[in-house]
Amino acid sequence: MRCGVPEFSIVDGRVQTAPGVALVWLPRDGQVIAKIPARKGNRRWLHESVRIRSPHLDKDSGKWTLPRNCLTKLVTAAIDRYGYIVVCRDMSRLSKRTRTCLEAAGSDCDCSCLGAYHGADSFGWFERVGDVMVADLGEVKRTAILYSAKANNTDPVIYDGQLSGLDYRADRAGRHGWPLAIQFMCACCMSARARVWDHCHAHGFVRAPLCNTCNTRHWRGWQPQHGRATPSSNLDTSYYAWCPWHNDTEVEPCSA
Repeated sequence: MRCGVPEFSIVDGRVQTAPGVALVWLPRDGQVIAKIPARKGNRRWLHESVRIRSPHLDKDSGKWTLPRNCLTKLVTAAIDRYGYIVVCRDMSRLSKRTRTCLEAAGSDCDCSCLGAYHGADSFGWFERVGDVMVADLGEVKRTAILYSAKANNTDPVIYDGQLSGLDYRADRAGRHGWPLAIQFMCACCMSARARVWDHCHAHGFVRAPLCNTCNTRHWRGWQPQHGRATPSSNLDTSYYAWCPWHNDTEVEPCSA
């Protein structure tokens, strides 16, 4: 497993994650249940960035109920926002892995591969990190898999606005032709390989590829006026300007 990745486990059939780690549960039937770090703007992010029409929040549990067909978009967008996400699935013990599973474009899998190989032959924006954890619940097997952005071994290059002016999209069709973020250096610290695509939450435009540290420190409360954020030795927020409306005084200011 990669260094610094979040830990998770299955205890008595329940998936447990570290604080601040996004989790999505795909039951055998019914809607997707998501638990994401609580903060202002989550509903807007789900509606406008993930493009879920009517996300529903249970205020008592803090969990979101979402359409089942949003799973792939949610995983892709959550990785861009948090760096990682744990996906929990309930699967029948009797199901078998088929070519349909290997070639699938989505993440709604119910077969003997336990989700580990689902979509293995299709183009994807994320990949499994580490082993699949499994809990036997009788006729159902519950699995938990950690996903992160897809890796790339080529030498990273400087981002030069390849996606300038494009709307941020988390769906397969919307990302057709996009390069992987990991092909670039982080546009903020310029000292680490990028992992995810950052976008302006206020206007919806793609801005630049960032490393997980630079991307997540924004929603953890860091602001440029607070000074440099470790472990990055550089600080450059000029990538905000890749939002076409960044300097437009007549629209809502760009957000982190």
